Amino acid sequence: MNLSEVHNKKILISCLNWGMGHVSRSLGLIQKLENQGNECIVAGNEDQLEVFRTYFPRIETITHSDYPFNFSNTLTFSTALWKQKSKLLSYIQKEKEDVLNFVKKYNIDLVISDHRYGFRTDACTSIFLTHQFNLPLKGLSKLFDFFHKRWINKFDLIWLVDDPNKKLAGKLAESNGSKKIFYIGILSRFENQPQINLVKKNNALLLLSGPGVHHDFLLQSFLTQCPETQEKIVIGNPEAIEDIQFTNDNIVFVATKDWLVIDKYLAEAQDVYSFFGYSTLMDINYIQCNKHLFPCPHQWEQSYLNELHGNN
Repeated sequence: MNLSEVHNKKILISCLNWGMGHVSRSLGLIQKLENQGNECIVAGNEDQLEVFRTYFPRIETITHSDYPFNFSNTLTFSTALWKQKSKLLSYIQKEKEDVLNFVKKYNIDLVISDHRYGFRTDACTSIFLTHQFNLPLKGLSKLFDFFHKRWINKFDLIWLVDDPNKKLAGKLAESNGSKKIFYIGILSRFENQPQINLVKKNNALLLLSGPGVHHDFLLQSFLTQCPETQEKIVIGNPEAIEDIQFTNDNIVFVATKDWLVIDKYLAEAQDVYSFFGYSTLMDINYIQCNKHLFPCPHQWEQSYLNELHGNN
């Protein structure tokens, strides 16, 4: 069953809480599902649910706890993951019980998990949404790819967020030919916003995305590479802006949690600077600005996307 075949279902969706990119691409997914006559309910933390309600004011929401994990400024992602594996495995087991309760309480027909390994149930069809069917790992870290595939193959279906002709995710989204795997195309929240103005201004926008522990690196990369003559804007949530340790008369700082405001700045920017997240890459592919993306330290996926696309 592909995305285009889902009609008149009551669907429960939840996104991984490791960065808001999962939320971003799920906005585009929900719009497509609703256009096909489906009713969507989203489960997540309050920050995630606030964004969903911004785009879909009438959507039903369920408060659902985060995956327990802390990003590190010094450890690789795989090392940090290994050190915190026990509490993660324990949570994944508990999450399946939560999903079963949600399905019964809300009469759910279909469950979609955006990269949450435990967000599935045997009570109805469960779908795993990802652009990473294959993890770009080497050495002993390949062990994570084994468990990754083992967990996602427990889902009834796997939806790959990519276009097999464009191959935006490269080898990450290469299918092994399984009949349970379907490509559902590229998802961008901008696709369903006809009111967005895509006329560019001569400015450079830094989007403070990704883990806060790496924002200093992102800011320094922006200041180093952005031409002095170009108008500069730094945009992010108020906490991220407050953490910036300096002021500069030549930079406009925009502190906001309103994604519709962020969308306006992104769509009008001539140049966008940010981390090399896949959702950011999909959005930039849609709004057609100049991209200046940096792989987040210690994150193998972003390093691979940087090698694949660079900033050309």
